[in-house]
Amino acid sequence: MMVVIITLMLSIIISQEARLSVEGVDERGRVEARSGAMRISRKQTAENRERVVASAARLFRAKGFDGVGVADLMRAAGLTHGGFYNHFDSKDELSAAACEHALRQAVEAIEVIGGLDPAHGEASFRQYRRRYLSRRSRDAEAFVCPMVAFGADAPRQSETVREKYAVGLRRYLDSFARALGAERKGAGEAADLRRQAIAQFAAMVGAVVLARGVGKADVTLSDEILSATLGILERAGETANEA
Repeated sequence: MMVVIITLMLSIIISQEARLSVEGVDERGRVEARSGAMRISRKQTAENRERVVASAARLFRAKGFDGVGVADLMRAAGLTHGGFYNHFDSKDELSAAACEHALRQAVEAIEVIGGLDPAHGEASFRQYRRRYLSRRSRDAEAFVCPMVAFGADAPRQSETVREKYAVGLRRYLDSFARALGAERKGAGEAADLRRQAIAQFAAMVGAVVLARGVGKADVTLSDEILSATLGILERAGETANEA
């Protein structure tokens, strides 16, 4: 009798341990599944935020910071209006992020030229300048260069947006000076190259702003502005290389 009782008790204990073991495995599985879902969710959230920022940078270049609303910004990114506040506290925060994004892309593009050896840097910089002052660039709905697209709009925005613009412009000018140095084959003092870079880029931006301003009303004048500016800048480069 005693043997039967002991055997029964052992069977109960083994059964309970097996059940607890299975429950433990199931619980670990649920925890791991939740953890994996959270990782996927965080990744997707980050990707969605980046998509909104990139779409906003493009729309802000075309229509200005105040020319497009949150609903349109989210729609352009393929997301719902209600999801906006999952990523940003305000439209101003998005404006700052979009401004930083656009300027970072511009800096990265000109940095490539500045990093080239003199044999390739000269031709690449001239091509860049010609593309910048081309009719095709002028006629684009959203001008690629954020210094042109945001230049008149930035002073009316929040301090955060203005700071992002200022930091981005400074970095761009630093890179533009290095690219100009590549065109000049490394000749010239750094301080002088920087002064020339600022003057050249200011001329390019001003030319594009004026050319876009009259492009639909007087295309002949618009073309003349672009052509005259490009001609003077290219002759300046040729003269510097001959010296």
